[in-house]
Parts: sequence; structure tokens; C-alpha cells
Amino acid sequence: MFRFCTSSLLLLVLLRGARRGAAEQCESGGDAFVSGSENFVLDAKDAVEDGAALLDTQAVSVDEECETQCCKDPRCNLALLEPRDEETQDTRTCVLFDCVHKNRFVCRFVNQAGYKSYIRRSTYQRYLEAPGELAPPIANAGPDVVLQPGENVTLNGSESIPLHHAKISDYKWTLQSGDHSLKLEKTNHDDQVRLSNLQPGSYVLKLTVTDSKGKSGHDTVTIMVLTPELSSLYCLVPPKTGPCRAAFPRWFYNTTTRRCEKFIYGGCLPNKNNFLFNTECMSACRGVTVSSERSITVNLHKECGSQCRPNQLTCDDGCCLDRALECDGVSQCSDGSDEKLCSKLSRTFNRLLSVNVSDLQAQCVEPPRTGPCRAHFHRWYYNPKDRKCLRFIYGGCDENGNNFQDENDCSETCDGVTERNMFSRGMFDRFGSDDEKTADSGSVALAVILAVCVLALLVIVGYCYLRRRRKAPSRSAGPAHAALSEQDTLVYNSTTKPA
Repeated sequence: MFRFCTSSLLLLVLLRGARRGAAEQCESGGDAFVSGSENFVLDAKDAVEDGAALLDTQAVSVDEECETQCCKDPRCNLALLEPRDEETQDTRTCVLFDCVHKNRFVCRFVNQAGYKSYIRRSTYQRYLEAPGELAPPIANAGPDVVLQPGENVTLNGSESIPLHHAKISDYKWTLQSGDHSLKLEKTNHDDQVRLSNLQPGSYVLKLTVTDSKGKSGHDTVTIMVLTPELSSLYCLVPPKTGPCRAAFPRWFYNTTTRRCEKFIYGGCLPNKNNFLFNTECMSACRGVTVSSERSITVNLHKECGSQCRPNQLTCDDGCCLDRALECDGVSQCSDGSDEKLCSKLSRTFNRLLSVNVSDLQAQCVEPPRTGPCRAHFHRWYYNPKDRKCLRFIYGGCDENGNNFQDENDCSETCDGVTERNMFSRGMFDRFGSDDEKTADSGSVALAVILAVCVLALLVIVGYCYLRRRRKAPSRSAGPAHAALSEQDTLVYNSTTKPA
């Protein structure tokens, strides 16, 4: 109990400190955001399907107000401005999103006139910015993990990317924070580590990758081992559709059946019992029962007189309320502000979903994804910068749309897509330069050529050997020219038959 209370207190202090720091940076006009490319709209359906979260929507009279609103919310990393319309010439609708789901930037954008966006600088630098000429390799520690005590987890760094013709020569995992009784064991894969003896609490591990030129890149991953209190929030609460009225398949944990089951999520304001995949749902809630956990700990009462935490919403009177109670059909704030946002958020989301998005365009401007699996499939992806299709190695799972079986399919699908359709060129530059891909293809071609040469050499040697045997003088009496045996004839024919 002492360990849990101490961890909770520390987390609360850090969250409040981060919130104060963000607010001070916003108020002082700090350079916290990067302007996105003009005339691009978020593909809202695709983003929410992959885990992006719609946070808030407001009317602003000045574009920079949208950036400020996002800056004040530590969950927000994308501020999207809708076009002005005839009825609202004095204001624009500002929509706030969290585009990072479990360590992956899941938002993609397509051309649409009139839209404008701001991206939090730290998010831009980590996921979208092009690497410089002297950049180190890009480390990728994989997605964050939520699980129950007693579960083991394996972390992979296989999606890390070397740059500038280098190769990754070393992977190193280190514990940055968390219980030091954690056990880290290497596996037969250089990039992989297996974690065991995980205790309730939060762990942060750092992956350091070093390339053949001696440069190193870093990334971190968070492992959250649920306490009984957190398990009740992730596993015991009933599924919440939310106020939006789209239809996204999600998974929730059912304590009665002790299994994860599908439900339809509306697209905004979920609770914690909401998972993209059955596997991550079971990892978080396997074995949880009502009797094994404490009662649900959602605080039904307002907290007044202190600054609201990120997991709380702020009532109009300044008091704080647990976000799980937002848009649940019951007004907990005395002014009803916890239910005011619901219909407005739903209308805004419906407008974004109704934008005519070119799926082919969105598909062809995504950088290809190798995925965490370890198979070795040759696939094709489209590079809109050079307007051509290139080969890459696909691991066998977790692909995106820019993944084609053959070059013709790739070229026909993405015909006409160019660099002007790219929201961020840096995302492709982070995948590696085209000449590196060409060099890799050249290495494969060279290996094939060498193999053919070796086979040809074996054929020539075999031919010469058989010919020498035919010409060798016989030591015993008999015909001057002995015929080759049937076996020799078969060998000769098979090794000298034209290709």
C-alpha cells in the first residue's frame, strides 16, 4: 500500500508539474507548436480506427487561439482548424486531437482546401521531422504495454531504422524507472529482451541502438502493471459507446465470461475498458474478476480548490470531475458543463467524417511499415517524392496500405499521386533514402549473380571432368572408345543442357 501511495503521489506531482510547465509556455508565447502544411485535413475515420482520440472542439476568433487551447491540454498534440463558412465568418471551429497511440503517430492527412493545423513541436520532432545528414539511427522501442501482475512481456527493437547506408550493430535495453527487481533477459534475437518479475506500477525502459558508424539513437517504452485500483478502471467498468455516433469495432473485458468481447464505439470520449485488439485487452485484464479487485474507484464527487489533473475535466465553476463521467447522461457539474460538450463534439466529428477523403491518396503517401514480425517478404511501396515504386522487406504483420504484392499493382494504384499530396515529407525521409533501398536491392541482385556464377562454374568443372574421363586411355583390353554409363550420360546431359 505504501508503494502504491508513493507512486500515485509522485505521478500526481509530475502531472501537475508538466501541466504548469505547459501552461507557462503557452502563456509566454513559447515556440511549442509547428504549423502543419496548409490545405490538409485529418483523415478522421482512419485516425480514430488506429487509436487517435478526439478531445475537444471550440470556436475561436483568431487562429492562434486554437494552438493555445491545444497547448493547455497536455493530451493534445494536434490542433485542426476547419474552414470559415458564411454563417461563422468571425470564428472558426478548432478541433483538438491526440494523434499518438502507444508510441505511434496514427494520424494521416489528405488535401482539402481551407484547413489549417498546428502540431506540438515535441511530437513533430519525434515522429514527423526529417532526419539530418548527420542523424543517428532511429530507435523504435515498440508500443507501450498495459498488463496484469505476474505476466511477462517481450520487447522488440526490430523496427529501428539505420540511416545513411549504415547498419545497426548493437541493441541495448536499460531500466530508466520502476522496481529494480525487474528481470531482463536477452533472447536469441539481438534486438529483443524478455521482462519478468513485474510488480504493480510503472516501468520505463530505454532502447539504445548503435549503428556501424558508431552513432546511437534512443527511444523509450512504458510498461504499466495494473494495481487493483487501476484494474477496476481498465477491466471492470462497462463498455462506453460515447456521445459520438460513428461505428468503430473495439474490445472490452467482460468479467462474467472472463473474456474480451467486441462492442461498437462511437468515436469519442471512451473509458479505459476500450481496446483496439483482443490481445491487448487480454494482456491488460486476463484473470480479473469482480471479487479479485477492489470496487470501482471513479470519484463521483467534484474536487474544488485545486488545479485539475489531465484525467479530470474542468467544470465551468472551476471544480474538477473524473473524465469517465463526461457525457454519461448525468450532470455532475452543478452548471451541467460535463454534458454540454457532447452534442457539439458529435456534430464536429460527423463533419470531419463527411469530408470526401481519397483513400488511394492517403494510402500512397504513407511511409511503408515493415512491422514487428520477423518474416522476410519482398513487397513494393510507392514513393510520391520520386513518383515510383520501390521494393522493401515486409515482416509479415501490422502492415499499412502502402504495401503491394507487385510493382504493376503499386504503380496503377498510386498513379498521379505526387509530393504535393504529402503532408510531411519527413515521414518518408525517416524510412531511409531511396538510394539506400536501391543499394539493398543491388545487394540482392549481386547475390543472385554470384549464385548463378557458382552454378555455371560447377557445370564447367563437371563437363571438363567427364570429357577428360572419356579421353583417358584404357589400361585393359577392350574397345578404343568406351561408352559412357547410363548414369554418366544422365549427369552429362543434366549439367550441359542449355538453360
